[in-house]
Amino acid sequence: MKTAEQRIAEIRRPPSLANWVRLNDRRRDTTARRITRFVVGKPKHALAQVYRLVADYVTLNMPAENVGRGIARIINPLVRKLGFEIVSVLLPWLDKEEFKGIEVFHNFNVPYPIGRGIVIPVKPTFVCVYEGKLTPVFIIGWSRIPFVDFHKKLFAAVVKRTILSMEGFEASDALVLFVPRIKWAKTERYVHPMWINTLPEMSDEELREQFDRFGNALDDAVPVILEELAKRGEQ
Repeated sequence: MKTAEQRIAEIRRPPSLANWVRLNDRRRDTTARRITRFVVGKPKHALAQVYRLVADYVTLNMPAENVGRGIARIINPLVRKLGFEIVSVLLPWLDKEEFKGIEVFHNFNVPYPIGRGIVIPVKPTFVCVYEGKLTPVFIIGWSRIPFVDFHKKLFAAVVKRTILSMEGFEASDALVLFVPRIKWAKTERYVHPMWINTLPEMSDEELREQFDRFGNALDDAVPVILEELAKRGEQ
């Protein structure tokens, strides 16, 4: 079991840009509460294995049946179930749109330091050529879309200042593929695309203020997290 200090350290190195974005709010106290809930009640599963299989399908031309076999071998039964839900609609959508990944970008990751020892990994699921341009694609397979307009702007601002500012990507767009469940459905999903360049801009000042707000909120959350974990005997 991880110590309290190790759990807090993970917030300074979040697992993905999407995970970090959804912890943010324009209010410092709300952000602190989200950080606390995330650390104290951290999910027992993650979809990273599913995303890797999708990346292999697009980038390495892995056959669809091999993707299915890979998901069937996932030990966590919930992740296995969610994986089958996601790929059942995502792979046909990718085939229809003719997305073909570029192998050289297969493990592409741009660490983005935002201050106070916090580094966000800006790591697309895969990079492809779409309409003649390098296009990073981020897959978010959560069962619902938790991003409000503020989160979409924040996600877009970070992607624009990292990947889309790099040589070879300056004239490109980036794509986020949400794969949420259909409303009221228990398993059925659909693909919801979101192009980064269609989203409203966030100024450098707004972005820096949010980075500072997150850092302050993390400072606020740490003693609360330590107290809560101590109550549980998790130190």
